Amino acid sequence: MKPEPEVRGSEAATRPLLIFITYTGIGDLLMALPLFDALRSQFKALPVIPSAYAELAELLHHDRLLDGYLLVDEGLVFLRQPLRHLLMCRAVSDLQADVVAIYGKLVMAYGTRLGLLRAGRVLYCHPRGMGPRSTSTFEHLPTTGNQMRDYLQFASRLGLSGNGARATFTEGLKAGLAQEAQALIPWPSYVTVAPWTSDPRRDASLRFFRECIDIIVHEGGLPVVLTGVAQYRKIAEDLLRGLPDTQAMSLVGSTTIRQMLGLLAGTRFLLTNDGGSLHMARLVGTPAIAAFGPTAPELRLHTFAEELMAIRQPLPCSPCEHTPARYKCPGPYLDCLRSLEAASARQALLLACRAVTERTV
Repeated sequence: MKPEPEVRGSEAATRPLLIFITYTGIGDLLMALPLFDALRSQFKALPVIPSAYAELAELLHHDRLLDGYLLVDEGLVFLRQPLRHLLMCRAVSDLQADVVAIYGKLVMAYGTRLGLLRAGRVLYCHPRGMGPRSTSTFEHLPTTGNQMRDYLQFASRLGLSGNGARATFTEGLKAGLAQEAQALIPWPSYVTVAPWTSDPRRDASLRFFRECIDIIVHEGGLPVVLTGVAQYRKIAEDLLRGLPDTQAMSLVGSTTIRQMLGLLAGTRFLLTNDGGSLHMARLVGTPAIAAFGPTAPELRLHTFAEELMAIRQPLPCSPCEHTPARYKCPGPYLDCLRSLEAASARQALLLACRAVTERTV
């Protein structure tokens, strides 16, 4: 464990320092980009980022979407290690920030109340309203019911406004990343499929994804590139079994974050779940078709339109993630995702494939 966060990419502060701490997923970081844009005029905002995402953080900083960032050891960021959360409180205190904004990190909120985290001002919000009460230096903000709006609420509390516009890489960076990724792909036009997230409770069934892949390949006429982390490499082989190399390939466990962004920048669209791949696609301006179950786009994203098509099962218990019934399924467990049929996504998939064909003719 590193004794303190490692500051990267930040020159000597001429603006008050704000440190931002949220959940550890890539999506949780990328959803905060509009907040950083809203803060930039008055604050130097530094998000705490797990070291595993250093490559992404550097790209965001290089493209001026971040003023800088704080890298931390993975051991500091998971709820299963509450002691390290408390040590993180002490480390953040040493940075003498003017403002610390904390989202969802319950242990750190209580650590602040115990005096382990000190700053000029601490703002806190939890998506389910959990946490200690406000004091003169600790402000517990109510949730808005939407994660990106919760983030922007921090700016509002500091007297700043943000329009919630989706932040994306510049066209030059997107084009450069896509060009780099061309060496990995044998086709000029392809569809990316990312069936896994860091939280398996957000994953639609592999049966759903295989049936969708068949629709894309056999009816849509486009090849498929499968992506994911190394632990799914063998499952990926099974998922693509029976498809020739001319129609599908797996890059599961074979790409860096930079390469993944390049694949997404060059792909025609992404098929995925509610996870980091979806948010990376939004970062490079690529349309996505995504399966949702316990979560919902209207509870996560500030705006979404043509670039996102949500595939959902219309069950009365869904979405449940931020409700008292969280994952207490009244029927079969995670039926909202496991009962999804590719037929419900067929029209969206074929429309996306046709749109690709029309653009490339």
